[in-house]
Amino acid sequence: MADAKVIPEATGSFDSGKLYVWVKGLESKVNTLLREIDLVKNDTSKKNADLRKEIKVLNEEILELKRNQEKMQKTMDLIIKELKQTAGKEEILVLRKYVDFWNPLTFVTQRDVERVIEVKMGKVKSESGTQNNQKI
Repeated sequence: MADAKVIPEATGSFDSGKLYVWVKGLESKVNTLLREIDLVKNDTSKKNADLRKEIKVLNEEILELKRNQEKMQKTMDLIIKELKQTAGKEEILVLRKYVDFWNPLTFVTQRDVERVIEVKMGKVKSESGTQNNQKI
């Protein structure tokens, strides 16, 4: 197209052939520009649609992240609340001192006490029976 550049002469006389070639050259350039504009317009609208889809997906992901963050915040608050209700180190140390003082390993059960009492009572009866036999 660049080599077919024909400019009408400024002499005042127009050759209809040259004028026709010049108009046809301009028409083909205009058509080329129109095609390029359509191509750019279509490209732009396609990219715009793609960007809108990506923005929509990103917004959904952001909302999901916000929901997850809120859930984690609630969970952390619950954990902190429960930890505040638990015994602290000092309280545990006090309990440990009492447990060591009482020494629960030396505690006896009710059954053990009953057996000891029965054994003692049996000995007392047997001793009193032998003492009664000796007195007679």
